[in-house]
Amino acid sequence: MPDIRIGKEELNAPMIDEIINLEKSLSRSSGQFVEDVKTPLYLNPIFYYAVASFIGAFVVWALMEPFYSDSEVGMRIPFVSDYMLFGPTAGMMGLSIGLVYGISNRNLKKMMYCGVVGVGVGLGATVVTTFIADILFGITSQVAVAMAGGIRELPRGEYPLKGLPFFVFMCGRGLAWSVVSIGSGLSLGVALKSKKLMLNGLAGGMVGGLLGGLLFDPVHRWLIAGEEAALSRATGISAVGLLVGFFIGFFENISKDAWFLMLKGPLSGKQFSLFKSPMVIGSAPKCDIYLFKDAAIEPRHASVVKTGAKYMLADENSESGTHVNGRRIEKYILQPGDVVTIGQTVLKYHEREKR
Repeated sequence: MPDIRIGKEELNAPMIDEIINLEKSLSRSSGQFVEDVKTPLYLNPIFYYAVASFIGAFVVWALMEPFYSDSEVGMRIPFVSDYMLFGPTAGMMGLSIGLVYGISNRNLKKMMYCGVVGVGVGLGATVVTTFIADILFGITSQVAVAMAGGIRELPRGEYPLKGLPFFVFMCGRGLAWSVVSIGSGLSLGVALKSKKLMLNGLAGGMVGGLLGGLLFDPVHRWLIAGEEAALSRATGISAVGLLVGFFIGFFENISKDAWFLMLKGPLSGKQFSLFKSPMVIGSAPKCDIYLFKDAAIEPRHASVVKTGAKYMLADENSESGTHVNGRRIEKYILQPGDVVTIGQTVLKYHEREKR
């Protein structure tokens, strides 16, 4: 069998370091593993996005409602009137989601930045989405009216569409509201420069808007029939806000493939999803994982980079060091259950089980 010769180039190849780090990861020191802590409801993105988005949508309704006149419905300008409602709604929902993201991370600078970007993305994107939504709703409304044989004059309180035409009309509104809610969902991903969060927001905005739109007409017809139109608008806009926020958080939860759970620190129980690569950990507010109130943590203390199917934790030449399972590391391939100590903060690494 011929001799195997390894030259200097092979020894200095980055792949060798990764293999050595992986071997170290698999031979973890014992006695360092601790049980997870429970994530409080107020630190769950499903909860805080839903609440924030609901409040944002409701505030827009309260501010805009005094300017509506139901007696002038026939005088409305389709695109302008719809944008004056949905543009500010998407902008305020984007603002609320951005603010609550910063609040949940106790990061004032990121709160302000994400909030401002949220307003801009919501207002800007809704210019396009309102135009598309108006076309879709106009087409489906005409189809529903044609199926019903036209709209005849009905006594007050009686709904003009029934049966299949009503279902088509309801689906048309749901589709239109799904499209018009895209802007509010995209804002956080744009602010954090994360394609993954943008996709989560896109899915959450569309599903939440769809369900809110589908609920609007049944609620208006059977639950608040004969009531003032203001109540219908309040119900519809608030429902969309609540559902969009809920589903943005829902898709964020189910799409994460790796995350840190804070076991010890000022946000004990909070989960930090690894939503882009690299992610910087440190005491500077611009860090992706912001660890505050700890003098031992440097502004740029460590980073996490995705390498293949794994995540590698690297110390950024910090003075106090980065420790995994009680051992100081320079570079380390993370494994599920690893306990990472940075200053006084303790994080536990999790991965979603891969099939």
